[in-house]
Amino acid sequence: MTDFFNQALVKIKMGNYEINIPENHLLLKLVQVQPYRDQCVGISAGFFSEKYSSSLIIDIGANIGDTAAIIANYSSNELLLVESSDYYFDILKTNVGNIKNNITLKKIFIADGSQVSGFLYHWGGTAYFKPEEGGVNVETERLCHLAESDVCFVKLDTDGFDFGIILDSIEWFSLLKPGIFFENQIRNTDDLEQANLVFNKLFEIGYKYFVFWDDPGFHLLSTSSINDIKQLNRYLFKVWEKDGYRTICNYDVLCIHKDDQEIYNSLCRYYETY
Repeated sequence: MTDFFNQALVKIKMGNYEINIPENHLLLKLVQVQPYRDQCVGISAGFFSEKYSSSLIIDIGANIGDTAAIIANYSSNELLLVESSDYYFDILKTNVGNIKNNITLKKIFIADGSQVSGFLYHWGGTAYFKPEEGGVNVETERLCHLAESDVCFVKLDTDGFDFGIILDSIEWFSLLKPGIFFENQIRNTDDLEQANLVFNKLFEIGYKYFVFWDDPGFHLLSTSSINDIKQLNRYLFKVWEKDGYRTICNYDVLCIHKDDQEIYNSLCRYYETY
């Protein structure tokens, strides 16, 4: 554990920006074999920025600012970056100084606003919170309390908390209608049920268009069919239910409200020729 926090920092190029990164961060290896990884979040944010140029973009699980750097390649909108790890937050503070956008940083734990007890574990290129008896008590904050208006895009990557955050924020999403970009991670039957519930709830409040990418960042599907989405969820569940080589770990998914159909159409046209 001590060695993890004493890693040297090296440089990595994320689009037009060079940022600091721990020398053992998984992203250093991933970008070599998956050069399009995470570009989809920047491309998606860019389309929302064209329509909502003065609105806020929120990044939950900002890590070292690598996603923020990608978004900044496609958007000049103001960014609100949220990271709960002290270790990654310190690196994030340094890295955002190189990014042109107006940026606000918050070191908080986003969940449902309750107190949770457990430990924050660091490995590879991430930090995840594991609830445990006898753990550290942490006060969480709700996504809906971060901003009351003028939010056009929300990116979530919280290693297992995305579904809960979205479900807690349904009323907020129904009012603000931002694009919602999150990591669809399904490892067991509980995850599968939660994932299906999330998409059902979003569909009920007007999110009618969904765009999926695989781990390396390649476009999988654009759809307005809940049945298509549930089949993708079932596939991801089966990949992790069975032993053997796993061809895919997660999906990235963008959820678009019916009021932004033109953004969905533009994204579809983009990936038809990409």
